[in-house]
Amino acid sequence: MNLIEEITNRINIVELAFGLGIQPTKQGFIYSIYKNENNRSLMLYAKTNSYYCFSTGQGGDLIKFYADLKGISIKEAIRELAVKTGLHFGRSEKLEVRSKKKIMPKRIEKRVTILKSEIEYFEERAGVYEYMFELNRRQAEVSAIADLMNERKEKQNLIYESLEKFCYGVDDKTYDYLRGKDRGLNQETTKRFRLFSIKDLKQTIEYLKDCFIDDELIISGLINKNDKFVFTYHKLIIPYLENNKIVYLRGRRIQSSKELSKYISLSNYPGNLPLKRFFNSDTLKKVKENERLIVCEGEFDTMIMEQEGFAAIGIPGVTNIPTEQIGTIKKYDLYIAFDNDEAGDSATHKIVKLVNRPIKGIKLKHNNDLTELINERRNRENI
Repeated sequence: MNLIEEITNRINIVELAFGLGIQPTKQGFIYSIYKNENNRSLMLYAKTNSYYCFSTGQGGDLIKFYADLKGISIKEAIRELAVKTGLHFGRSEKLEVRSKKKIMPKRIEKRVTILKSEIEYFEERAGVYEYMFELNRRQAEVSAIADLMNERKEKQNLIYESLEKFCYGVDDKTYDYLRGKDRGLNQETTKRFRLFSIKDLKQTIEYLKDCFIDDELIISGLINKNDKFVFTYHKLIIPYLENNKIVYLRGRRIQSSKELSKYISLSNYPGNLPLKRFFNSDTLKKVKENERLIVCEGEFDTMIMEQEGFAAIGIPGVTNIPTEQIGTIKKYDLYIAFDNDEAGDSATHKIVKLVNRPIKGIKLKHNNDLTELINERRNRENI
């Protein structure tokens, strides 16, 4: 564990605020540290040890909060907080919390574009690693990029959940689509998977631009390289949750179109928003080793199977198998249930090869997918 991690593990941002004479509300709001104001606009997040100022669009972790509050550099903030937590060190001596062997972050294969608003943070973090951990400049920059990507994850989650709260569930037209005979999702499932819809496109975009700066919206992937809102035509939003936090979003059209695809994904310009990820991965916490787990093709098949009482995860299309996450499902009794087509068969064989052991397959003889199978059976029972 490095010094920064040790500090953030020992100090909670809300407790830090109280220790500095600041009184947060029960919800965690305090007055902005960046401007004078009559109403509290800065939110402290105890669970993630982070903050966000809605009136200025600035935010980050507790180290940045302390640095900005005190008007000092990140380096100075780390030093002062280290002393507060009893972590004493000097440049010429080994850090007490540093392991004997330097552990570098996973190599970043593709070049990461650092946005203007991130340059100061990146340079300060690189300086910390270079100065305090005695890394060379290249190693320091790699470490700083890893920190920056974690910062982006926090920012992404904040923006996604802000968008979810603004949209607040699905509209009547979308709900009719979800519970219709082709989808068959009930209200409980819709709420459980936190589905929501873009009800008013103009108001939604205005809200996002009022709350967040342009760089933050680019980081979120909601704005593509052409400065266009990615969910302009795909109003049903499907959140991907990890530890019950939104980490990704997919958009779905509820009306067919020859010109537009059914689904659209976030822009991956930030570099940490690849589509290849499991949907409903939180269900793995409830499944014991060697218990049955159904791997579905698509979010709707996954939701309908969970609604039917099965533990299920999904892949966002057969071309988006998350190979790097395969290790997380190897210990379960796997059932593959992909669409009844050549692409589904090919993807099934690929997963079998990745898991490197025989697994079971659910063969759909007369239906295209699981959703069609289950809803056909349900509709037949209701006749």
